[in-house]
Amino acid sequence: MARRTKAEAEQTRQKILKAALDLFVEKGYERATFEDVAARIKLTKGAVYWHFKSKPDLFTEVVADMTAKHNTQIARVLPEPITLDGLVAHFVERARLIVAQPRSRKYFQMMLSQDWPAAKFLPIKRRLRESGAGPLELIEKTLGTLQMKGEIRKDADITTPAAVLGAIWLGAMKLQIDQCLDADLAASIKLGFTAIINTIRA
Repeated sequence: MARRTKAEAEQTRQKILKAALDLFVEKGYERATFEDVAARIKLTKGAVYWHFKSKPDLFTEVVADMTAKHNTQIARVLPEPITLDGLVAHFVERARLIVAQPRSRKYFQMMLSQDWPAAKFLPIKRRLRESGAGPLELIEKTLGTLQMKGEIRKDADITTPAAVLGAIWLGAMKLQIDQCLDADLAASIKLGFTAIINTIRA
């Protein structure tokens, strides 16, 4: 019985996370409320508070949950990049997976729409950085590892290339999702990544 209750609680938690993602996209973080989330899935506001103590806590869990699910999906089809060419291939495929799935597109749009410099988002940014699970953290971590392995010049500063690669990847996907990218998504990411990587390749 206890096991079933725990499973039911997790099922409710997942429904809350799904509704919250939808509402953060539809109404924006500031305007979406616990009442909205509860009404969307026919729960009381208290039931939502039982799972999440505050809206920042709920938002953080939406980010953590979607990131974990996406990383699990990525791991099924792509190994973690261990070469520079593998890094390019990884992020081309990662972009394809995101833009091909409505829920992943919605999550991507939610993440880009936030006022990330605001103080309320500092704990979320810190949690993502510490986990190393986000795509931008993966780029920087991979470049650092490959520099130690000799694929990247020892004198190269990888901070700026990592940031530019992240910007290329995010920008190309946003244009694709907004239906404003006239070029092929995979070819665009590959071209941009290759151009930057060639400036630091050993």
